[in-house]
Amino acid sequence: MTQTQAGLSVEDAKRIAQDTEDAIVKTLPTSMIASVEQRKTGILLPCGENREYQWTGRTIVNLAPSATVEDVVSRVLSAYSDNDELRPRDITDSSGPAIQLLGPYDSGYIVGRRSDDAVDVASFSPCFNLPEGESPILEY
Repeated sequence: MTQTQAGLSVEDAKRIAQDTEDAIVKTLPTSMIASVEQRKTGILLPCGENREYQWTGRTIVNLAPSATVEDVVSRVLSAYSDNDELRPRDITDSSGPAIQLLGPYDSGYIVGRRSDDAVDVASFSPCFNLPEGESPILEY
């Protein structure tokens, strides 16, 4: 059963997701980062059957020449190892190292390989009820 965060608007969900993306990136030393690009808009994905949605977004971390994807994933995993709100889970597979941070109200964040010199931080906000009259097919 989907857990929704009462009273959460699309704008609030987006802010929570982007703020968490920022917090994840801040666990990395600046020496590992060449640049950071946070997408300004995202889309809504259903997380339930009754106008329940998550805002989804992405931040791309381009790595400094001395950093590796493995280093980044390991660093984020370590930073969240004792976190009660965002529980880390190793989801490394054949495409490379990755972790998922599982949060409240079915929120989640995935940190993994984008390329050999970049990492994606994908976000899925807490689930919320989209009010009647607001379109789930727009970018927000």
